[in-house]
Amino acid sequence: MSRSIKEFSLHYDPINESNTFTTGDIVEGRVVLEVTKEIKVDSFFVKLRGDANVRWTEGSGDDKTTYSDHERYFKLKQYFIQKSSKRGKREKNATLVEGETYGPVIRPGSHVFPFRFQLPQQNMPPSFEGNHGWVKYVLMVKLSRRWKPTSTKYTELTFVLRNDGSNDHFLQPQSGTQDKKMKLFGSGKMSMTVTSEKTGYMQGETIRVFVDIDNSSSRDVRLKYSLKQQQMFIAGRSINAGFKHIIKETRDRIPSGEKSKCIVDMMLPRDLTVTIENCRIIKVQYQLKISLGLSFASNPAVIFPVVILPTDQQCPPWQGLPRGFQPYSPPQPSLMPYPGELPPPTSGLYPNLYTPSVLPHPGAAAGVYPNPHAVQSGFHPAPSAPVYDPNQSTK
Repeated sequence: MSRSIKEFSLHYDPINESNTFTTGDIVEGRVVLEVTKEIKVDSFFVKLRGDANVRWTEGSGDDKTTYSDHERYFKLKQYFIQKSSKRGKREKNATLVEGETYGPVIRPGSHVFPFRFQLPQQNMPPSFEGNHGWVKYVLMVKLSRRWKPTSTKYTELTFVLRNDGSNDHFLQPQSGTQDKKMKLFGSGKMSMTVTSEKTGYMQGETIRVFVDIDNSSSRDVRLKYSLKQQQMFIAGRSINAGFKHIIKETRDRIPSGEKSKCIVDMMLPRDLTVTIENCRIIKVQYQLKISLGLSFASNPAVIFPVVILPTDQQCPPWQGLPRGFQPYSPPQPSLMPYPGELPPPTSGLYPNLYTPSVLPHPGAAAGVYPNPHAVQSGFHPAPSAPVYDPNQSTK
């Protein structure tokens, strides 16, 4: 920073306790500039941008290939001081916001320059940072002088999706049944019916599923359940994808010839990344899997998609249980019985859980999950996520 500039800072006003913003919100703040002597300014402006970016490298040596892509959602710009040659002219890919206009000479002392933006009313993905990409909403101020280094400051805003009441499908329960007839290493058959309370859950909430097991086989089985996250980074036709388990547990044994009804509760981390479906180059999805563990045989499983929402968009729980969901006598050890009868779940909800407009690819809701073109071996190693460059795509 120049010796003539004593302070150059950027501040915005939080609008809620969580310090988040969403579609249509007003972003207000100020730039504080304190100078020790008179300076002449060529250009002085503040801007707010929303962008997504992906970048990763595969191979090594001569076979090394870098993949990247970028998506811009908006760029808003408010000038405090603008070059006379540019006044009244439009700027490519930028929306100019009117504000107070100041002269090119700034006298000694402390000066406050207020700004005000309104976030666009459009469908934009939430803030995100992953192994190979990010979605960021950045507030930046830039002061340019002739023959002097440019002074720049920036800060990030946390953008979340708005709950506008149009996501009623998040409240719908899901139900699925899986049967297995033993052929090798056993005889008889087993069946499992799984019902979840709903489709959408907020960060920190508990996923509750009801499992009805009839083990009429000659084998003992164990109930297993997991919640798996998939992140996909897309650059043209290239996809870098990987999985990680958020929750993975095994419950008590269900002996041969016995039945069991139990409730499985899975508490979600409060900092869990929310689902991202509305970004062209980044997807974050979740898969809930309930299975019966068998040695030397394939495990029958029921798989549901799950949507993770921000903490301020809680979906009320589904007020119902499968009909006749009573504990068998005696109940299995450590399996939580749920007393009472309640109406049956609505049928026909699975697999059509998402609106077609937000599906990452045809058939995703029907269990073609993840994308068959995605890499299945886990996230590719990377030293860090792509670093935000304030000078990237600024023109």
